[in-house]
Amino acid sequence: MPIQSLPKVQIVTSNSTKRGGNFNVDEDLLLISTWLNIGMDAVYGTEQKGEKFWAKIWEYFCANNTYRTTRSSSSLSSRWGNINRETSRFAEFMAKVEARNRSGATDEDKLKDAKDLYKATPNPSTGKKIAFAYEHCWVVLKNQPKWSMPKEKSKGLPQTPSLIDQVDSNDDDTMVLERPIGRKPKKAKRNRTDGDKAFDDYLAKKLQYIQASHEQDQEALRIKVDKIRVDAERIRLETIREERSIMTMDTSGMNEKERLYFENLEDQILARQVGFDPRNM
Repeated sequence: MPIQSLPKVQIVTSNSTKRGGNFNVDEDLLLISTWLNIGMDAVYGTEQKGEKFWAKIWEYFCANNTYRTTRSSSSLSSRWGNINRETSRFAEFMAKVEARNRSGATDEDKLKDAKDLYKATPNPSTGKKIAFAYEHCWVVLKNQPKWSMPKEKSKGLPQTPSLIDQVDSNDDDTMVLERPIGRKPKKAKRNRTDGDKAFDDYLAKKLQYIQASHEQDQEALRIKVDKIRVDAERIRLETIREERSIMTMDTSGMNEKERLYFENLEDQILARQVGFDPRNM
């Protein structure tokens, strides 16, 4: 179903606009739907920039806002900037997780890994490490062209609407974007090359890690073998000292049992040293 025409809504001035507090999930989803309708509309989306573009966003948002909140066009623009920036960052982490191609990883595992990477990386805007707070936005945007392609960095806010060939909308406002027109084979090839390069870089790092781990294992094994040799030599020297003490021991002052005991030990030592047992003579 083609996008419906925009309702006529009178724009109020900033003096009469009441602050609506933090955006809730429903408002975020409505803002995303609004941006997709206006920004991707082949009729309304042509060469839309600046205040005129966000005035249309504001009109559509107000006409469909049933959450009893009042938002200005500047607050919508600021909120969309945050959503666009952070979901684009999250798309980069998802691309890195996908490139790892971890065996047995489910979609839930990949999502968790991407969220962990996001949280572990300082936010460029604040320098702080924070959790990903726009998952509800990502769920809607992840299949859109800008967010579904693994890029190192997404630049700008709304994509040029003229790149969109066809936009369909069903009753629940789910957007279905057909393949964009004007995408040159050279650009598609460059995107594939970028993806291949990211995967090749990942493989190279993985091989370096495996090699380093193998070298560490080899070094640990060498240290263990050396320790065994040292311990064996220590035991051998201690045995020699003990046997020498027995062989040179004066048994003249001992009773019969003690003398027989040490003579038996001496015979055993001789049997090990020279290969015969005097007790067999």
